[in-house]
Amino acid sequence: MHETQVLAEFIDATEFTDLPTTLVDDLKIIVLDTFAAALVGTTQPWARMIVELVRELGGSPDATVINQAWQTDVSRAALANGALIGAFECEPLTGSHASGTVLPAALAICDSEGLDGQAFLTALAIGFEVSARIARTAVGLESTRGFHNPGTQGPFGAAAAVGKLYGLDQPTLTSALGIAGSGSAGLLEFAWTGADTKRLHLGRASQLGLESALLAQKGFRGPPTVLEGRYGYYNAFSLPPQLDRLLDELGETWVIQPPSLKSYATHVTHQAVVQAIQEFKQAHPIEPQTLTRVVIRGDPHIMDERHAVRDPETVMGGQYSLPFTTAVALTRDLSNPLTYNDAAVKDPMVRELAQRIELIPVEPSGHAEPGVYPSEVLLEYNGQSYTLPTQPHKGSPRNPFSWDEVCAKFQRFTAPIISTEQATALIEAVCRLEQLDNIAEVAQAMARQEGTPG
Repeated sequence: MHETQVLAEFIDATEFTDLPTTLVDDLKIIVLDTFAAALVGTTQPWARMIVELVRELGGSPDATVINQAWQTDVSRAALANGALIGAFECEPLTGSHASGTVLPAALAICDSEGLDGQAFLTALAIGFEVSARIARTAVGLESTRGFHNPGTQGPFGAAAAVGKLYGLDQPTLTSALGIAGSGSAGLLEFAWTGADTKRLHLGRASQLGLESALLAQKGFRGPPTVLEGRYGYYNAFSLPPQLDRLLDELGETWVIQPPSLKSYATHVTHQAVVQAIQEFKQAHPIEPQTLTRVVIRGDPHIMDERHAVRDPETVMGGQYSLPFTTAVALTRDLSNPLTYNDAAVKDPMVRELAQRIELIPVEPSGHAEPGVYPSEVLLEYNGQSYTLPTQPHKGSPRNPFSWDEVCAKFQRFTAPIISTEQATALIEAVCRLEQLDNIAEVAQAMARQEGTPG
């Protein structure tokens, strides 16, 4: 009954020198990919609403908001940047969306306080690891209880990262986690209509976690058994949890390795299906109107009820739906994330095709590997039948991005948004993160540059 305190001890004890070199390299890949997602997010109207509200609310100019020419206080910067990162379904998943909950909080504090790259990377590693362990310990939190994982566990990781940056001791870190857990929130009800609330959860979790650490720093106390207690996180949000997974080999094995990234702007469970279609179309151009049958057979998780909405009202709803995303992938090139837009959602051909796509759940044989969702896609058109087996998608732990590959993806995703010069500067800054004396250099490189469209 001391799991929360053991996590706090891990946060307190871990230093940059404890991070494996491979983990530092992975974190730099995650940071660059997160910045790409945030820049794509700045083009989306729902994210712009949040950024506009943050600017209207004001706040002392202490921290950068991505691709903006102004600053705000650290709390609102974490909110805005988290919302931008999670705005378009293309952010890294490592640590259960910790890129949009932990990173914005750590970036805001490092930017405001002038902390160095090693402090930033250490905070990310700790916050990501705490998030990942809390997420993997819960059972049925999303699928049965209806909570949104990054929204509910995200505050813990953000509080851990900020608490580490401020050098809080173990009792104070325990309080920070306790306060964060009391602020946990996020419902999956957005799935049915594609409501905008999903876009808000990551930023709000980042903001709440950051503020939790700041409150603890002032002496505000949180429950020291917030995770494991009778009325704690797991009893409130989860079915009986796998509590042994929370602390298993903590400090010895980093469960955030290898990292988990996406190749396409759609839910992670649909990445392999989209990749199979993208690769098939390169050799076999498809005229969508000739498709007479489309069948997806595979892991039931990819076609869960919340991922099987056939008539979404929004882009978010489409990105969350397997049959709809499959229809979009069959009619568009999804290597460009911005092709998944309102026009795609409203396209009569896409909507009609989504209604016809057959979903056949097949229980995986043997022991299922976490994050791997085996499936196959059957296409019938022009009197021919093709079966497309899926493979672990590019960016998944089984098929990770190299540094060069993630740089190429960054340039491709951000080309319509920032200049080549700014993209190159950002890549170079992230490449040498551990050598930076002041992380504000990266934050400033993420700000809107003179001459960039508004």
